[in-house]
Amino acid sequence: MILRIAFSVMMILCLAAAALAEGTLHVRNQFPPHLMFLKSAPDTPRLLPGKGLKFSLSSDYAAVFVNETSENWTALIDMEMTVLDVSLEYGITEYLTLSADAPLVSMNRGFTDGFLENYHSAFGFPNYGRETRPKNEFAYSIKKNGVELFQAKSGGLHLTDMTLSAKMSLPDTGQIKSALSYTLKLPTGDYEQGFGSNGFDHGFSLLSEFQIAPFTFRLNPSVIFLSDPETAAGADISVNHTIFGLFAGSEYAFSKSLSLPAQLNYYTAPFKDTGIGQLDTDSLELALGFIYEFTPSISLEFAFCEDLTHSAPDFNIHLGLKIEK
Repeated sequence: MILRIAFSVMMILCLAAAALAEGTLHVRNQFPPHLMFLKSAPDTPRLLPGKGLKFSLSSDYAAVFVNETSENWTALIDMEMTVLDVSLEYGITEYLTLSADAPLVSMNRGFTDGFLENYHSAFGFPNYGRETRPKNEFAYSIKKNGVELFQAKSGGLHLTDMTLSAKMSLPDTGQIKSALSYTLKLPTGDYEQGFGSNGFDHGFSLLSEFQIAPFTFRLNPSVIFLSDPETAAGADISVNHTIFGLFAGSEYAFSKSLSLPAQLNYYTAPFKDTGIGQLDTDSLELALGFIYEFTPSISLEFAFCEDLTHSAPDFNIHLGLKIEK
């Protein structure tokens, strides 16, 4: 684990070079039990101009496997999931940008179990017991004292909890650009199926960007305040009501149109004292990819994400399109 994290940090440092930076890869940890909670997300301190508008559409495909039992909890998660994310940003003034984000999720049995077993074996990564389950079958069950937290089903496209955000620029300090972001999570997802918490979460992030040509680095600490989630059967879930996040990223501008970001996204565990390692562990995910600018107002991004702790998908493939006016 230490070697994997060290390698990831080295990749980020090595990829941080060049001229004009495009931004971050807007990928989130798609670990299914965390759909109930607000999580820190990659962002930059850059704001839209007054009356500026940006539309973003992205798709993520992730594979997740958990099979653990503790004294009071059992967790079985065996799925592949598609997440469609629709985002709209609007510049109120050059100092304030508002945004709304609506993720939609489809959970299914998938088709990559055999490939993942071979991939993990080839690189010496843990397989988490995937070989003990039937290949390409769906399961999503989390129980506390024998009571199911939610009634999850395979298939369909479901709205999860939406978020509203406000980003305000802060005075520049030398070569450091910074902004303060506030995000509110709304209870729009069906908590009885595990797509939300039926409560409001909110949090703050300090967004910073530091450039020494040809290098660009970003560092975003955050604090998030969680409400107690509701469940289908009314089971009581112990959560950490305050969690902390840290995003670290860099970018190499290969050309005027193509940049190569590398980034780490970390946040502390929202669950508390379940005895299930993959629920109680903090989350750390590595994302590597590219951003290609077709025109100054249209760009495409791609990322491959690898889990560096157990509380993240085995892998996540991300593709996104941004249109700015």
